[in-house]
Amino acid sequence: MARALVIGANGFVGQHLVTHLKELGDQVVCAGLQGQSSRVSEEDFRSVDITDAQSVRGVVQAVKPDVTYHLAGIAFVPEAEEDFDKALRINVAGTANVARQCHLLEKKTSLVFISSAEVYGSVKSEDLPLKETTPINPNNNYSLTKRMAEMVVERYARAERLSCCIVRPFNHIGPGQDRRFVTANFALQLARIAQGKAEPVLRVGNLEAKRDFSDVRDIVRGYRLLSQTRGGLFNLGSGRASSIQTILDTLIEVSGVGVEIVQDPERMRGPEVPELYGACSRIEQECGWTPQIPLRQSLKDVYQYWSELVACGAA
Repeated sequence: MARALVIGANGFVGQHLVTHLKELGDQVVCAGLQGQSSRVSEEDFRSVDITDAQSVRGVVQAVKPDVTYHLAGIAFVPEAEEDFDKALRINVAGTANVARQCHLLEKKTSLVFISSAEVYGSVKSEDLPLKETTPINPNNNYSLTKRMAEMVVERYARAERLSCCIVRPFNHIGPGQDRRFVTANFALQLARIAQGKAEPVLRVGNLEAKRDFSDVRDIVRGYRLLSQTRGGLFNLGSGRASSIQTILDTLIEVSGVGVEIVQDPERMRGPEVPELYGACSRIEQECGWTPQIPLRQSLKDVYQYWSELVACGAA
């Protein structure tokens, strides 16, 4: 059992991580920005702004965690693309504040930093599956700031006062994900159509891209296992690619509705890497982790989540 500080606890992944840690008996302190929608109870929650060094210091020194999970940051690629200064402040300077304050604790502690497989950037088919040793090539503001944040964590890891684990998860989905993300967006549109609250027209972007999709509940299980290692760099994903078209087709089947598919130019991101998936043998060898939840089950759960919100008028 560990004393865990989860920064970004009121985000999509953070809420699932908190649930998982508590189920396993960890003592969990949640931290994040006040006012964000959350399923985290108020008595467990501490307000923190990672761009404010004193704010981070206050929480870390008060909690004195055995392990800190740093999940806070801009996670939506277009948001980082629109405001690079903001992305730098949050994703890079914010990570520096967290890593420094953990480093300054008068005890040996662990930091699990959640980066992203986006740091691999533009890759060729012969590079697949992507390994931790694959050269990185960030191709947008989000992936660039995530790589810069990794370098910050690597700096503190070299000082050897802090055990640092850098995780590069591939796409993960599940109940509670922001509607701006493709799987949640499809499920929300279909739920509204199924309940007669929208015309049977589903608007989509690029359906040809293939990505490595995992269930968020498998991902957070991996985070906790990695917190118990000596640190290092780890990919986390399913190890296979599924097309956005497959995601859409499965959700349509799950919903049971007939729809007209319309491509929306505003949902197109421009040139995209056709296919991405990772090799996750390092975490399997180190922790025995493998994904357990089938993609279809994840999609059923996502659709059920949005159906319930639409039914009660919350979406």
